[in-house]
Order: sequence, then structure tokens, then C-alpha cells
Amino acid sequence: MYLFRLVYYSRNTVATTNKSAFKEIKSILDAAARNNTRDGITGALLFNNIFFAQVLEGDRKAVTETFCRIAQDPRHSDMVIMSALPVNERMFDQWSMAFAGRSDTADRLYTRFGLSPEFNPAKMTSDSLVGFVQEMAKCEEHVAHAGEKAKATAA
Repeated sequence: MYLFRLVYYSRNTVATTNKSAFKEIKSILDAAARNNTRDGITGALLFNNIFFAQVLEGDRKAVTETFCRIAQDPRHSDMVIMSALPVNERMFDQWSMAFAGRSDTADRLYTRFGLSPEFNPAKMTSDSLVGFVQEMAKCEEHVAHAGEKAKATAA
């Protein structure tokens, strides 16, 4: 397999009301989980009210086909590819599609990466965007695991 990583961002055209945004994001994540598992793709998705940022990893052909599908999705506009290159190993090997939205831990990371609370990937390099998405995904995973442990302890 020719391992490949593609990093892009796009304008988020999803309606910004909480219920409709949650429904749309859930739809994106459900499709990603189904398709990415089938196609051997891993990665992470980050979004706010203005932007999506995503890292896709896997076989070059599968990543390219996935990106082309995403580019046709009307929930995205003004797509910018920040990098597309061969890599030796996956950064997101545990996630068919990690998801990082807005959480309490995000403010620390915004500060760490020198960003204002309103995430803007156009002001980042490809490497800093990948690092930021990776840290956000790890934080979201940590918060999710802590919630699961609390539920198990309470039961």
C-alpha cells in the first residue's frame, strides 16, 4: 500500500442552529465511519461554525476518491488542500474518523497553537493544522473515555 495523507479545510455551509448542525455532523460522521472502515481510511475531522478541517490517511487512491466525494458535498465550499503527500505511518491509526468539535478543552489548545477561539485554518501551516487536529481529537477521546468510566462507575 502507498500510504498517503491529505490535509484540507473548507467553509462550513451547515446551518448553524444547534439541532440542525448536530444532525448534519452526525450524518457526516456516520457516512465516514461506514465508508472509511470499508476503504481503509483513518483520519480526523474538526469543525466550527465557519470551517471544516480534515486529515485523511490511507491508500492514495482511496484517499483521493474520498476527497473527491467530499468535494461534491454541498456542506463544504471553498476547499483548500494544504498538503497531500506520502507518509511512512498513520497519525490517526485508531480512528476511522476522529471527531473534534467545540469543547471546554479547546481553549487551551487554541492558545497553545496561537489561535483565537474562532478557529481559522487559513492562518495555519499544514503541519500545525495536523498537530492541532491530532491534539483536539486526543482531547475529545479523553473526555469521551472519562464520561464512559463515570457511567460505568455509577452503574
